[in-house]
Amino acid sequence: MTKAEVPGSGTTDERGEQTGEQLVPAVSRATRVLETLVQQSAGATLTELAKRCALAKSTASVLLRTMVVEGLVVYDQETRRYNLGPLLVEFGVAAIARTSAVAASRTYMEWLAERTELACLAIQPMPDGHFTAIAKIESRKAVKVTIEVGSRFDRTTPLISRLAAAWPGRGRPGPVSFPDSELEQLRAQGYGAVYGEYRPELNVLGVPVFDRDGVPCLFIALLGMGDDLTVEGVAGIADYLVTASREISSRIGGHIPADYPTPAGAPDLDAGRG
Repeated sequence: MTKAEVPGSGTTDERGEQTGEQLVPAVSRATRVLETLVQQSAGATLTELAKRCALAKSTASVLLRTMVVEGLVVYDQETRRYNLGPLLVEFGVAAIARTSAVAASRTYMEWLAERTELACLAIQPMPDGHFTAIAKIESRKAVKVTIEVGSRFDRTTPLISRLAAAWPGRGRPGPVSFPDSELEQLRAQGYGAVYGEYRPELNVLGVPVFDRDGVPCLFIALLGMGDDLTVEGVAGIADYLVTASREISSRIGGHIPADYPTPAGAPDLDAGRG
């Protein structure tokens, strides 16, 4: 949701049109602090946070003290560093549980992971254009993929950025530019795959899940190491992933674009799930 879509985010004139935003600066500052700490696994000092968040040091100090009291942030006396607080764990678990796309996806993710023995990841586009992994089903393989829930990917990340660009949404940061031929191919096949673009040994296959506006609100990805996911292997499971995309989108009331493919002889994902 963009600022323009936030209820009450602006005043209205006599015609009922918005004339300006009415947002709370302290909330915006706290959000910047939390976003910075998400990206700093070792935490950050007061000086570092003030600089990174473009805050006066005195303002940052008062804000951080309040956030510590509320449990949003913790402070280590020895290192003099701040980090994410325990209350955020509760918030995060509740938010994921209430995200309808994730709830609808989990059964399909478990089924796909069981059938392929690959790790299955749900990745959500965020308002500022980056992507965050919000759910994962572990691989059945002995060698595990190390991408974890909470991992952040920038807007140029391989595959996901291309899938987002193939079905762009209104009110979001403009997608990264890709050749039209590449995006047309993604739309025609309904999925994308990359080999060694994240790191040499990691291959990824992914599809979008569509919201009510026909815009991707989630991406489901299968991750394999080396020969665990090959070009030949992708051909064998792509129809299952595309079918899962259609079924998940339908379950959350999403609008599936008219040009999104329906695999010939689409597999029955309910068969054998119990």
